[in-house]
Amino acid sequence: MLYDNIMVPYDGSESARAALAEAVRYAREDPGAALRIVQIVDTEQLVIEKLEKEGRNTTDELSSVLLHAHYDEALAEADAALHRQIDGLLKGLMNEITVELLDETVPGEQIVTYADEHACDLIVMGSRGLGALRGILGSVSSHVLREAAVPVLIVKQRADR
Repeated sequence: MLYDNIMVPYDGSESARAALAEAVRYAREDPGAALRIVQIVDTEQLVIEKLEKEGRNTTDELSSVLLHAHYDEALAEADAALHRQIDGLLKGLMNEITVELLDETVPGEQIVTYADEHACDLIVMGSRGLGALRGILGSVSSHVLREAAVPVLIVKQRADR
């Protein structure tokens, strides 16, 4: 076993899909390797969007019960969307697979911290995500590459063939 615990930060971008495909390739070659897919979500933004769809102003006074309900719904919807995107790629894997959503604070730091706390020995991630900076190595992947204590495999978006 070359790697025992592989982390894949996933944001839905083409680059992240290519990274997940590469991590799955590693996992298929070694059924003993665990795969950890982590999506960092901006739950605050998801709740704001949910309120706006309902026609509520974000400055409206809302009960904490209602806010918690929206928060839970937003996380459930994000989780379902994530599984719709990745489950097909994971089909047939015999590996231990963990899929987690993390509330966004600082994505680069969260990825490095998660890898440390969960004893990941490889991080496989896309070169560019869905953030505002595009065109060069993304700021998040660049941060992880500099700060991670484990190998980081940066995967480019695959060109259509």
